[in-house]
Amino acid sequence: MIKMLRLKAVLAAFLGMSLAFACRGEVMAAFGTDLVARSAVTSFSAMLELLPFQPAADDDEGVWVLSSPDGAASFWWRKSANERRAYDAYLCFDAEPFVNAGLDLGRLPMDMKMMLDDRGRLMFGTKLSDKPLEYDGEVTPLSSFEQIVKLDRESIGYHAALDHYGVTVSEGSLFEWAKDASKNDKDIVFVLNPSVFIEAGVDPSKVEGWAYAPVPVEDANGKKYEAEKFLKPFDLK
Repeated sequence: MIKMLRLKAVLAAFLGMSLAFACRGEVMAAFGTDLVARSAVTSFSAMLELLPFQPAADDDEGVWVLSSPDGAASFWWRKSANERRAYDAYLCFDAEPFVNAGLDLGRLPMDMKMMLDDRGRLMFGTKLSDKPLEYDGEVTPLSSFEQIVKLDRESIGYHAALDHYGVTVSEGSLFEWAKDASKNDKDIVFVLNPSVFIEAGVDPSKVEGWAYAPVPVEDANGKKYEAEKFLKPFDLK
């Protein structure tokens, strides 16, 4: 049964993790020689098979939309070129839990206020490579993800402690999935950097539907420190 993990379990599970993704490398012409890139693709494919419903195509925006089982968050990634689209990868999530916890929308950074849509959702986003998408065959959620791996390799990371891969959409915010779901009860995880919300008035302990936990991370030099995160993990099995 698909379920969002209980708060206490999430806090315990994430206390020892590091969301500083290692193995970030330069773009390779053929990711078959890059073990992280290759495994990221195969595990992403396996994760798609576990989803209760497949990512939806939004052809107006030129993206794929992978929604969380509770419908409160989604991961968007580019399907095609679209000059109107500000970013190529997003985390999109309901604003209401944050507003109820004290969020003053007027105090959000301008780029987030511009991305508040008519359905009351907020977004973190990033612009990926300007290189053209080059499909060989059918355009699918997986083949579009492969484009990120090929053209934007630096956005893909691996977290050994939880055996997760992930796509970073902004500093400290990312979408993660398990390398091997059969050995992991956190098959997908939506991760948000809470600092922007706290600065805009949010009491992080009152955000319903998101766990709030101190997470050990590493900087680019390998120095460890703790950072708070909002976490929404799901077991898809």
